[in-house]
Amino acid sequence: MQVPSPRLAVAIVEELIAGGVRDAVVAPGSRSAPLALALADAERSGLVRLHVRIDERSAGYLALGLARVSGDPVAVITTSGTAAVNVHPAFVEAAYSGVPLIAVTADRPGALRGTGANQTIDQRGIYGVDPVVAEDLEGMDERAVKDVVAAALATATGDRLGPVHLNAPFSEPLVGAGEHVVGDVTRRPRGGRQRTKVPLATLVDAPAVRGLLIAGDFDDEGVLGDASFLASAMGWPVISEPSGNLSSHPLALKHGPLLLGSPWAGAFVPDVVVTIGRVGLHRSVSRVLRDAPIHIAVDVPPSLGRVDPVQSAQAIVDAVPVGAGPVDPQWAAHWRAADDVADRVVINELGVRGAAGGPTALTGPLVARLVAETAHEDDLIVIGPSWPVRHMSLYGGVLRATCIANRGTSGIDGVLSTAWGAAVAWGDGHPSGTTYALVGDLTAIYDRNALIAPARESLPQLVYVVADNDGGGIFSQLEQGAADFAADFERVFGTAHGADLSALLAAPRVEIVTVETAGALQDELARTAPGVRIVIARCTPRESEAALVRELQSKVDAALS
Repeated sequence: MQVPSPRLAVAIVEELIAGGVRDAVVAPGSRSAPLALALADAERSGLVRLHVRIDERSAGYLALGLARVSGDPVAVITTSGTAAVNVHPAFVEAAYSGVPLIAVTADRPGALRGTGANQTIDQRGIYGVDPVVAEDLEGMDERAVKDVVAAALATATGDRLGPVHLNAPFSEPLVGAGEHVVGDVTRRPRGGRQRTKVPLATLVDAPAVRGLLIAGDFDDEGVLGDASFLASAMGWPVISEPSGNLSSHPLALKHGPLLLGSPWAGAFVPDVVVTIGRVGLHRSVSRVLRDAPIHIAVDVPPSLGRVDPVQSAQAIVDAVPVGAGPVDPQWAAHWRAADDVADRVVINELGVRGAAGGPTALTGPLVARLVAETAHEDDLIVIGPSWPVRHMSLYGGVLRATCIANRGTSGIDGVLSTAWGAAVAWGDGHPSGTTYALVGDLTAIYDRNALIAPARESLPQLVYVVADNDGGGIFSQLEQGAADFAADFERVFGTAHGADLSALLAAPRVEIVTVETAGALQDELARTAPGVRIVIARCTPRESEAALVRELQSKVDAALS
């Protein structure tokens, strides 16, 4: 006898909560009604926090941001058909970032596939990311459903973090009065993995006196402590991508990628480079990985195995090595002195401290620097891809705030939604903190549906800073920005939108302000206001920014020669 849809939905929801789900994001739909009503009941009982979004793509990325910051699995619920497909981008990012996102897609019964039944596609395994858990719950009773959901959640939160897909076909009748009640649920404790720390000396043949520690994308607190200890014990300079969260270490370089991109670095090739997490933001970093005699890659949680982008690692280990041995104080001193030179060039060229004779015009690098200087230890920065993350890395200086980014696939889609979810989760543990999201104009336009939230849901403390240079700025720095391609550049790469972003991004309960000078941006960032705010920073033309980026590297090179 077939189990009624409301009872199956209750079984799914109860097991999601037991497996650690504290937040769930729902997009409205008919076939998913049993799940939505069960989650609404669970919300009334205080078992789960419910978020509702009208756009499944935004819903998926909102769930991604919640899960990325909280560390808990977060469920996103959709109805059938293309609704389920629209979660695919967030699911792929979760797979490549190691985020426990749980996609529960309601479906028509399997017998309707291929019959022309309305809103019916084959949803089994639609996300196609390997490895991934994908379970179709067709024909199962409540006990079997709970066992499958529990196993899927254990995988998502286990040694190899990542998303799972649960496809749930529901037969009519979908709803029934009094049939969507979620019972008392006991949350299961989550286990942890012990990692074996090996001495650095066992990985290198000679004393590793001249080394570099390079932090890629990761945010595991235990790993941060181990990495800090290794750098301090060995006296190695640290180069951290923004989402590596090591740029405030005493040995961290404020402008490491600029130094590696300079001829100066040719005289200071390290004997060994230890990378932590996923690296690859800068070509200058990739180059030093190829050139270093020894490269040791540390595959930290979420342990996805993607930590050797130029295939240069002699060893891949699952924990930061324990360092001990002779230290050459002059090695770090050379890098620190060069870094101070680079910082003076950056400060002078960007006009960070203000310019005499009039207001300082905004550029992408300057916007990144001012956001970095504003955010404090209790704050979170969500950094968009393309130029914003590179500007923050190259010119931001010391980052005191925790930083995250969608570096799994580095797409511009869903960043505003990710930031909103991250801000909600960040506020749980840091009630006095603010989340700053630094994004480009195309990124903001792409995900403007993220700004539409139900009136009954509380707003996080979130400031979006949109660097507006009217198009795709980073392409001016790439090969297609050369004069040879000028005839087609604007049409297929620059993609100027010519839009008034303040009008384009307008949404209920969201404050928007536009600034055009450094002083105005500093004042706006310093202003404390509850809720969600968008600060549109109108920057100089893209061609000017590209010239500035080239000039900064050139002047650093000259200053170090």
